[in-house]
Amino acid sequence: MDQKPRQIAAGILFEWDAGLGFAENLLRKHISRSRLSSADRRMVQEIVYGVIRNMALLDAWIDSTARQPPGNTRSRSLLRLGFYQLGLMDRIPDHAAVHETVAAARRFGLHSQAGFINALLRRFVREKVMFMDQWEAWKRDQPAIGYSHPAWLIEKWQNQWSDAATRTLCQWNQSPPPVYARWNPMGGSLNDLLEQWKKEDLSFEEASFPWSDAHSIFAIKNISGSLAETESFLQGRFYVQDPSTLLAVSLLDPVTEDCLLDACAAPGGKTTAIASILEGRGIIHAVDPDSGRLKRLESNLERLQIRQVQTAENISQLNGGQNPLKYDGILIDAPCSNTGVMRRRLDVRWRIDPLALQACIEEQAKLLDTMTPHLKPGGRMVYSTCSLEPEENQQQTRDFLERHPGWTIEKEVQLLPWEKKVDGAYAVRLRSPNSQGSGASAKLPV
Repeated sequence: MDQKPRQIAAGILFEWDAGLGFAENLLRKHISRSRLSSADRRMVQEIVYGVIRNMALLDAWIDSTARQPPGNTRSRSLLRLGFYQLGLMDRIPDHAAVHETVAAARRFGLHSQAGFINALLRRFVREKVMFMDQWEAWKRDQPAIGYSHPAWLIEKWQNQWSDAATRTLCQWNQSPPPVYARWNPMGGSLNDLLEQWKKEDLSFEEASFPWSDAHSIFAIKNISGSLAETESFLQGRFYVQDPSTLLAVSLLDPVTEDCLLDACAAPGGKTTAIASILEGRGIIHAVDPDSGRLKRLESNLERLQIRQVQTAENISQLNGGQNPLKYDGILIDAPCSNTGVMRRRLDVRWRIDPLALQACIEEQAKLLDTMTPHLKPGGRMVYSTCSLEPEENQQQTRDFLERHPGWTIEKEVQLLPWEKKVDGAYAVRLRSPNSQGSGASAKLPV
Protein backbone atom coordinates (compact mmCIF):
# COMPACT_ATOMS: atom_id res chain seq x y z
CA MET A 1 0.00 0.00 0.00
CA ASP A 2 1.28 3.47 -0.90
CA GLN A 3 2.46 5.57 2.04
CA LYS A 4 1.03 8.96 2.85
CA PRO A 5 3.18 12.12 2.74
CA ARG A 6 3.73 12.29 6.51
CA GLN A 7 4.72 8.63 6.61
CA ILE A 8 7.28 9.18 3.88
CA ALA A 9 8.55 12.27 5.71
CA ALA A 10 8.83 10.24 8.92
CA GLY A 11 10.80 7.52 7.15
CA ILE A 12 13.24 10.09 5.78
CA LEU A 13 13.68 11.68 9.21
CA PHE A 14 14.31 8.27 10.79
CA GLU A 15 17.14 7.63 8.34
CA TRP A 16 18.52 11.15 8.74
CA ASP A 17 18.55 10.82 12.53
CA ALA A 18 20.42 7.53 12.14
CA GLY A 19 23.10 9.27 10.05
CA LEU A 20 22.30 7.30 6.90
CA GLY A 21 22.65 10.21 4.51
CA PHE A 22 22.18 13.89 3.79
CA ALA A 23 18.64 15.22 3.87
CA GLU A 24 18.62 16.19 0.20
CA ASN A 25 19.79 12.76 -0.94
CA LEU A 26 17.37 10.89 1.32
CA LEU A 27 14.50 13.06 0.14
CA ARG A 28 15.37 12.41 -3.49
CA LYS A 29 15.62 8.66 -2.90
CA HIS A 30 12.29 8.28 -1.11
CA ILE A 31 10.30 10.60 -3.36
CA SER A 32 11.58 8.89 -6.49
CA ARG A 33 10.15 5.61 -5.15
CA SER A 34 6.75 7.08 -4.32
CA ARG A 35 3.68 7.79 -6.37
CA LEU A 36 2.94 11.12 -4.75
CA SER A 37 1.36 14.05 -6.54
CA SER A 38 3.41 17.22 -7.00
CA ALA A 39 1.55 18.84 -4.10
CA ASP A 40 2.27 15.90 -1.79
CA ARG A 41 5.92 15.87 -2.84
CA ARG A 42 6.18 19.52 -1.88
CA MET A 43 4.58 18.72 1.47
CA VAL A 44 7.11 15.98 2.18
CA GLN A 45 9.97 18.32 1.32
CA GLU A 46 8.57 21.14 3.43
CA ILE A 47 8.12 18.88 6.45
CA VAL A 48 11.53 17.21 6.22
CA TYR A 49 13.43 20.43 5.62
CA GLY A 50 11.34 22.33 8.16
CA VAL A 51 11.94 19.79 10.92
CA ILE A 52 15.70 19.77 10.34
CA ARG A 53 15.87 23.56 10.02
CA ASN A 54 14.00 24.04 13.32
CA MET A 55 15.20 21.00 15.26
CA ALA A 56 16.52 22.82 18.35
CA LEU A 57 13.23 24.67 18.73
CA LEU A 58 11.17 21.51 18.28
CA ASP A 59 13.30 19.61 20.78
CA ALA A 60 12.93 22.41 23.32
CA TRP A 61 9.16 22.27 22.91
CA ILE A 62 9.19 18.48 23.34
CA ASP A 63 11.41 18.61 26.40
CA SER A 64 9.29 21.30 28.04
CA THR A 65 6.06 19.36 27.38
CA ALA A 66 6.89 15.77 28.30
CA ARG A 67 7.47 14.71 31.90
CA GLN A 68 9.87 12.07 30.61
CA PRO A 69 11.10 13.30 27.22
CA PRO A 70 12.10 10.54 24.77
CA GLY A 71 15.72 10.16 23.81
CA ASN A 72 16.97 10.24 20.24
CA THR A 73 14.31 7.77 19.17
CA ARG A 74 11.68 7.44 16.49
CA SER A 75 9.16 8.81 18.96
CA ARG A 76 11.13 12.05 19.15
CA SER A 77 11.35 12.21 15.35
CA LEU A 78 7.58 11.85 15.10
CA LEU A 79 7.01 14.48 17.78
CA ARG A 80 9.27 16.86 15.87
CA LEU A 81 7.21 16.14 12.76
CA GLY A 82 3.95 16.77 14.62
CA PHE A 83 5.08 19.89 16.49
CA TYR A 84 6.44 21.36 13.25
CA GLN A 85 3.08 20.98 11.54
CA LEU A 86 1.19 22.42 14.51
CA GLY A 87 3.51 25.33 15.19
CA LEU A 88 5.01 26.31 11.83
CA MET A 89 2.64 25.11 9.07
CA ASP A 90 -0.42 27.34 9.19
CA ARG A 91 -2.27 25.73 6.29
CA ILE A 92 -2.56 22.29 7.93
CA PRO A 93 -5.56 21.89 10.30
CA ASP A 94 -4.54 20.90 13.80
CA HIS A 95 -6.74 17.81 13.86
CA ALA A 96 -5.21 16.56 10.59
CA ALA A 97 -1.66 17.08 11.87
CA VAL A 98 -2.40 15.18 15.09
CA HIS A 99 -4.33 12.34 13.43
CA GLU A 100 -1.81 11.73 10.64
CA THR A 101 1.22 11.88 12.95
CA VAL A 102 -0.31 9.34 15.32
CA ALA A 103 -1.26 7.19 12.32
CA ALA A 104 2.36 7.34 11.16
CA ALA A 105 3.48 6.13 14.59
CA ARG A 106 1.23 3.09 14.29
CA ARG A 107 2.30 2.56 10.67
CA PHE A 108 5.91 2.21 11.86
CA GLY A 109 5.02 -0.15 14.69
CA LEU A 110 5.20 2.35 17.55
CA HIS A 111 1.83 1.27 18.97
CA SER A 112 2.93 1.62 22.60
CA GLN A 113 4.05 5.22 21.93
CA ALA A 114 1.01 6.32 19.93
CA GLY A 115 -0.95 7.43 23.01
CA PHE A 116 2.05 9.36 24.38
CA ILE A 117 2.56 11.13 21.05
CA ASN A 118 -1.15 11.88 20.78
CA ALA A 119 -1.24 13.39 24.28
CA LEU A 120 1.72 15.71 23.69
CA LEU A 121 0.40 16.91 20.36
CA ARG A 122 -3.03 17.62 21.82
CA ARG A 123 -1.45 19.57 24.66
CA PHE A 124 0.38 21.69 22.09
CA VAL A 125 -2.93 22.42 20.36
CA ARG A 126 -4.56 23.46 23.66
CA GLU A 127 -1.63 25.67 24.70
CA LYS A 128 -0.47 26.87 21.29
CA VAL A 129 -0.48 30.57 22.25
CA MET A 130 1.84 29.82 25.15
CA PHE A 131 4.20 27.83 22.94
CA MET A 132 4.35 30.56 20.31
CA ASP A 133 5.04 33.20 22.98
CA GLN A 134 7.78 30.95 24.32
CA TRP A 135 9.32 30.79 20.85
CA GLU A 136 9.42 34.59 20.57
CA ALA A 137 11.08 34.79 23.98
CA TRP A 138 13.72 32.27 22.93
CA LYS A 139 14.49 34.32 19.83
CA ARG A 140 15.28 37.26 22.07
CA ASP A 141 16.99 35.50 24.97
CA GLN A 142 18.21 32.14 23.63
CA PRO A 143 18.80 32.52 19.87
CA ALA A 144 20.44 29.10 19.63
CA ILE A 145 17.02 27.62 20.46
CA GLY A 146 14.82 30.27 18.88
CA TYR A 147 16.67 30.11 15.57
CA SER A 148 17.91 26.50 15.86
CA HIS A 149 21.62 27.12 15.42
CA PRO A 150 24.60 25.68 17.35
CA ALA A 151 25.23 27.80 20.45
CA TRP A 152 28.99 27.94 19.85
CA LEU A 153 28.45 29.30 16.34
CA ILE A 154 25.94 31.92 17.52
CA GLU A 155 28.51 33.15 20.06
CA LYS A 156 31.24 33.16 17.42
CA TRP A 157 29.13 35.24 15.03
CA GLN A 158 28.17 37.69 17.77
CA ASN A 159 31.88 38.27 18.40
CA GLN A 160 32.60 38.61 14.65
CA TRP A 161 29.81 41.08 13.89
CA SER A 162 27.05 42.06 16.31
CA ASP A 163 23.91 40.68 17.93
CA ALA A 164 21.77 42.40 15.30
CA ALA A 165 23.76 41.03 12.35
CA THR A 166 23.77 37.55 13.88
CA ARG A 167 19.98 37.58 14.29
CA THR A 168 19.54 38.79 10.72
CA LEU A 169 21.78 35.98 9.47
CA CYS A 170 19.88 33.40 11.54
CA GLN A 171 16.58 34.67 10.16
CA TRP A 172 18.03 34.39 6.65
CA ASN A 173 19.12 30.80 7.31
CA GLN A 174 15.62 29.89 8.51
CA SER A 175 13.96 30.93 5.25
CA PRO A 176 13.60 28.65 2.20
CA PRO A 177 16.27 29.49 -0.40
CA PRO A 178 15.31 30.88 -3.81
CA VAL A 179 16.16 28.98 -6.97
CA TYR A 180 18.39 30.58 -9.58
CA ALA A 181 19.17 29.28 -13.06
CA ARG A 182 22.12 30.21 -15.28
CA TRP A 183 21.59 30.07 -19.04
CA ASN A 184 23.96 27.69 -20.82
CA PRO A 185 24.86 29.10 -24.28
CA MET A 186 26.06 25.67 -25.48
CA GLY A 187 22.51 24.37 -25.05
CA GLY A 188 20.86 26.85 -27.41
CA SER A 189 19.96 30.51 -27.60
CA LEU A 190 18.67 32.52 -24.67
CA ASN A 191 15.43 33.27 -26.51
CA ASP A 192 14.85 29.56 -27.05
CA LEU A 193 15.32 28.92 -23.32
CA LEU A 194 12.90 31.67 -22.29
CA GLU A 195 10.28 30.49 -24.76
CA GLN A 196 10.63 26.94 -23.52
CA TRP A 197 10.25 28.06 -19.91
CA LYS A 198 7.01 29.76 -20.84
CA LYS A 199 5.75 26.54 -22.43
CA GLU A 200 6.74 24.69 -19.26
CA ASP A 201 4.73 27.24 -17.25
CA LEU A 202 7.77 28.45 -15.32
CA SER A 203 7.68 31.98 -13.95
CA PHE A 204 11.06 33.68 -13.99
CA GLU A 205 12.70 37.02 -13.46
CA GLU A 206 16.11 38.15 -14.67
CA ALA A 207 18.61 38.79 -11.88
CA SER A 208 21.79 40.81 -11.99
CA PHE A 209 24.71 41.16 -9.61
CA PRO A 210 27.96 43.14 -9.93
CA TRP A 211 30.01 39.96 -10.33
CA SER A 212 27.65 38.09 -12.70
CA ASP A 213 27.68 40.34 -15.77
CA ALA A 214 29.22 37.60 -17.92
CA HIS A 215 26.16 35.38 -17.40
CA SER A 216 22.39 35.45 -17.80
CA ILE A 217 20.87 34.62 -14.41
CA PHE A 218 17.19 34.12 -13.62
CA ALA A 219 15.26 33.69 -10.40
CA ILE A 220 12.71 30.91 -10.86
CA LYS A 221 9.54 32.05 -9.13
CA ASN A 222 7.21 29.08 -9.28
CA ILE A 223 8.10 25.41 -9.42
CA SER A 224 5.18 23.01 -9.51
CA GLY A 225 7.41 19.97 -9.85
CA SER A 226 11.11 19.27 -10.09
CA LEU A 227 13.26 21.52 -12.28
CA ALA A 228 15.45 18.50 -13.00
CA GLU A 229 12.50 16.83 -14.74
CA THR A 230 11.77 19.68 -17.15
CA GLU A 231 12.66 19.27 -20.80
CA SER A 232 14.71 22.46 -20.76
CA PHE A 233 16.88 21.06 -17.95
CA LEU A 234 17.30 17.66 -19.56
CA GLN A 235 18.34 19.35 -22.80
CA GLY A 236 21.10 21.20 -20.97
CA ARG A 237 19.74 24.69 -21.54
CA PHE A 238 20.48 25.88 -18.00
CA TYR A 239 22.31 25.08 -14.77
CA VAL A 240 20.78 25.59 -11.32
CA GLN A 241 23.22 27.79 -9.42
CA ASP A 242 23.18 30.47 -6.73
CA PRO A 243 24.69 33.73 -8.04
CA SER A 244 27.23 33.83 -5.20
CA THR A 245 29.10 30.90 -6.75
CA LEU A 246 29.91 33.04 -9.77
CA LEU A 247 32.04 35.43 -7.71
CA ALA A 248 35.09 33.17 -7.95
CA VAL A 249 34.59 32.76 -11.72
CA SER A 250 34.45 36.53 -12.09
CA LEU A 251 37.72 36.96 -10.21
CA LEU A 252 39.36 34.24 -12.32
CA ASP A 253 38.42 36.33 -15.40
CA PRO A 254 38.88 33.56 -18.01
CA VAL A 255 39.94 34.41 -21.58
CA THR A 256 40.20 32.13 -24.60
CA GLU A 257 44.03 32.07 -24.57
CA ASP A 258 44.07 30.59 -21.08
CA CYS A 259 44.79 27.10 -19.88
CA LEU A 260 42.82 26.85 -16.66
CA LEU A 261 42.54 24.38 -13.80
CA ASP A 262 39.51 23.95 -11.57
CA ALA A 263 41.14 22.10 -8.69
CA CYS A 264 37.98 21.20 -6.73
CA ALA A 265 35.58 20.99 -9.60
CA ALA A 266 32.64 18.71 -8.76
CA PRO A 267 29.73 18.97 -9.21
CA GLY A 268 30.68 21.47 -11.89
CA GLY A 269 28.94 24.79 -11.26
CA LYS A 270 32.07 26.89 -11.59
CA THR A 271 33.66 24.69 -14.27
CA THR A 272 30.62 24.97 -16.51
CA ALA A 273 30.33 28.70 -15.82
CA ILE A 274 33.93 29.16 -17.01
CA ALA A 275 33.14 27.09 -20.10
CA SER A 276 30.06 29.19 -20.86
CA ILE A 277 32.19 32.35 -20.87
CA LEU A 278 34.74 30.77 -23.22
CA GLU A 279 31.95 29.31 -25.42
CA GLY A 280 33.78 26.12 -26.28
CA ARG A 281 37.26 27.59 -26.60
CA GLY A 282 40.30 27.51 -24.35
CA ILE A 283 41.62 24.65 -22.25
CA ILE A 284 39.89 23.73 -19.02
CA HIS A 285 41.04 20.94 -16.74
CA ALA A 286 38.72 19.88 -13.92
CA VAL A 287 39.95 17.75 -11.04
CA ASP A 288 38.13 16.18 -8.12
CA PRO A 289 39.53 13.33 -5.98
CA ASP A 290 36.07 11.90 -5.20
CA SER A 291 35.20 9.46 -7.99
CA GLY A 292 31.48 9.68 -7.27
CA ARG A 293 31.44 13.46 -7.39
CA LEU A 294 33.62 13.39 -10.50
CA LYS A 295 31.01 11.24 -12.27
CA ARG A 296 28.38 13.83 -11.36
CA LEU A 297 30.60 16.53 -12.86
CA GLU A 298 31.04 14.50 -16.05
CA SER A 299 27.28 13.96 -16.22
CA ASN A 300 26.69 17.70 -15.96
CA LEU A 301 29.27 18.38 -18.68
CA GLU A 302 27.54 15.90 -20.97
CA ARG A 303 24.08 17.32 -20.29
CA LEU A 304 25.30 20.87 -20.92
CA GLN A 305 27.12 19.80 -24.13
CA ILE A 306 30.47 21.11 -22.87
CA ARG A 307 33.34 19.34 -24.58
CA GLN A 308 36.50 21.37 -23.97
CA VAL A 309 36.83 20.22 -20.35
CA GLN A 310 39.19 17.36 -19.49
CA THR A 311 38.46 15.69 -16.15
CA ALA A 312 40.57 13.60 -13.79
CA GLU A 313 40.76 12.57 -10.14
CA ASN A 314 44.18 14.17 -9.79
CA ILE A 315 46.56 16.37 -11.77
CA SER A 316 49.00 13.54 -12.51
CA GLN A 317 46.37 11.94 -14.77
CA LEU A 318 46.22 15.03 -17.01
CA ASN A 319 48.48 15.88 -19.94
CA GLY A 320 48.74 12.21 -20.84
CA GLY A 321 50.48 11.46 -17.58
CA GLN A 322 53.50 13.50 -18.71
CA ASN A 323 55.02 16.48 -16.89
CA PRO A 324 52.26 18.44 -15.18
CA LEU A 325 51.18 21.57 -17.04
CA LYS A 326 51.72 25.07 -15.80
CA TYR A 327 48.41 26.93 -15.78
CA ASP A 328 47.56 30.55 -16.51
CA GLY A 329 44.88 30.41 -13.85
CA ILE A 330 43.86 28.03 -11.09
CA LEU A 331 40.56 28.05 -9.25
CA ILE A 332 40.48 26.47 -5.80
CA ASP A 333 36.91 26.28 -4.54
CA ALA A 334 38.04 24.67 -1.33
CA PRO A 335 36.13 22.29 0.95
CA CYS A 336 34.91 24.42 3.84
CA SER A 337 32.52 24.67 6.78
CA ASN A 338 29.67 25.83 4.49
CA THR A 339 28.49 28.38 7.06
CA GLY A 340 27.55 30.74 4.22
CA VAL A 341 25.04 28.28 2.77
CA MET A 342 23.26 27.00 5.87
CA ARG A 343 19.95 28.12 4.42
CA ARG A 344 20.52 25.80 1.47
CA ARG A 345 22.42 22.93 3.10
CA LEU A 346 20.33 22.04 6.11
CA ASP A 347 22.61 19.33 7.48
CA VAL A 348 25.53 21.72 7.97
CA ARG A 349 24.44 23.35 11.23
CA TRP A 350 24.14 19.98 12.98
CA ARG A 351 27.36 18.54 11.55
CA ILE A 352 29.82 21.39 11.99
CA ASP A 353 31.70 21.91 15.25
CA PRO A 354 34.99 23.60 16.23
CA LEU A 355 37.00 20.45 15.47
CA ALA A 356 35.44 20.10 12.03
CA LEU A 357 36.14 23.78 11.36
CA GLN A 358 39.79 23.32 12.27
CA ALA A 359 40.02 20.29 9.99
CA CYS A 360 38.70 22.42 7.12
CA ILE A 361 41.29 25.13 7.80
CA GLU A 362 44.13 22.61 7.70
CA GLU A 363 42.84 20.98 4.51
CA GLN A 364 42.50 24.37 2.80
CA ALA A 365 46.08 25.36 3.66
CA LYS A 366 47.41 22.08 2.33
CA LEU A 367 45.41 22.45 -0.88
CA LEU A 368 46.69 25.97 -1.47
CA ASP A 369 50.30 24.88 -0.99
CA THR A 370 49.83 21.84 -3.23
CA MET A 371 48.40 23.83 -6.14
CA THR A 372 51.00 26.61 -6.07
CA PRO A 373 53.69 24.81 -8.15
CA HIS A 374 51.22 24.20 -10.97
CA LEU A 375 50.77 27.90 -11.76
CA LYS A 376 52.82 29.75 -14.39
CA PRO A 377 55.10 32.55 -13.21
CA GLY A 378 52.94 35.63 -12.89
CA GLY A 379 49.79 33.51 -13.07
CA ARG A 380 46.65 34.04 -11.05
CA MET A 381 45.10 31.77 -8.46
CA VAL A 382 41.58 32.27 -7.13
CA TYR A 383 40.81 30.80 -3.72
CA SER A 384 37.16 30.66 -2.72
CA THR A 385 34.85 29.20 -0.08
CA CYS A 386 31.17 29.33 0.81
CA SER A 387 32.14 30.10 4.41
CA LEU A 388 31.61 33.18 6.54
CA GLU A 389 34.46 32.38 8.90
CA PRO A 390 37.58 34.63 8.80
CA GLU A 391 39.79 31.66 9.70
CA GLU A 392 38.87 30.02 6.41
CA ASN A 393 38.91 33.21 4.38
CA GLN A 394 40.88 36.38 5.11
CA GLN A 395 43.14 34.74 7.71
CA GLN A 396 43.73 31.72 5.48
CA THR A 397 44.83 34.10 2.72
CA ARG A 398 47.20 36.02 5.04
CA ASP A 399 48.72 32.79 6.31
CA PHE A 400 49.30 31.70 2.70
CA LEU A 401 51.08 34.97 1.88
CA GLU A 402 53.37 34.50 4.89
CA ARG A 403 54.33 31.03 3.63
CA HIS A 404 54.82 32.23 0.04
CA PRO A 405 56.75 35.51 -0.18
CA GLY A 406 56.30 37.42 -3.43
CA TRP A 407 52.64 36.52 -3.90
CA THR A 408 50.17 39.40 -3.85
CA ILE A 409 46.45 39.99 -3.42
CA GLU A 410 44.80 41.61 -6.42
CA LYS A 411 41.17 41.50 -5.33
CA GLU A 412 39.35 40.14 -2.30
CA VAL A 413 35.57 39.98 -1.77
CA GLN A 414 33.37 38.66 1.03
CA LEU A 415 29.65 38.30 0.33
CA LEU A 416 27.49 38.48 3.45
CA PRO A 417 23.95 37.12 2.94
CA TRP A 418 22.12 39.87 4.81
CA GLU A 419 23.90 42.52 2.70
CA LYS A 420 23.91 40.99 -0.80
CA LYS A 421 20.80 38.77 -0.53
CA VAL A 422 22.66 35.73 -1.86
CA ASP A 423 24.47 32.81 -0.28
CA GLY A 424 27.58 33.69 1.70
CA ALA A 425 30.84 33.41 -0.21
CA TYR A 426 34.46 34.53 -0.16
CA ALA A 427 36.92 34.80 -3.05
CA VAL A 428 40.38 36.26 -3.49
CA ARG A 429 42.58 36.53 -6.60
CA LEU A 430 46.24 35.97 -5.84
CA ARG A 431 49.10 36.68 -8.24
CA SER A 432 52.25 34.56 -8.23
CA PRO A 433 55.76 36.02 -8.59
CA ASN A 434 57.08 36.42 -12.13
CA SER A 435 59.82 33.78 -11.66
CA GLN A 436 59.18 30.17 -10.67
CA GLY A 437 60.51 26.74 -11.47
CA SER A 438 60.22 25.37 -15.01
CA GLY A 439 57.37 23.22 -16.24
CA ALA A 440 55.54 22.26 -19.40
CA SER A 441 53.53 25.24 -20.67
CA ALA A 442 50.05 24.55 -21.96
CA LYS A 443 49.42 25.30 -25.63
CA LEU A 444 46.09 25.91 -27.26
CA PRO A 445 45.29 23.46 -30.06
CA VAL A 446 45.91 24.84 -33.53
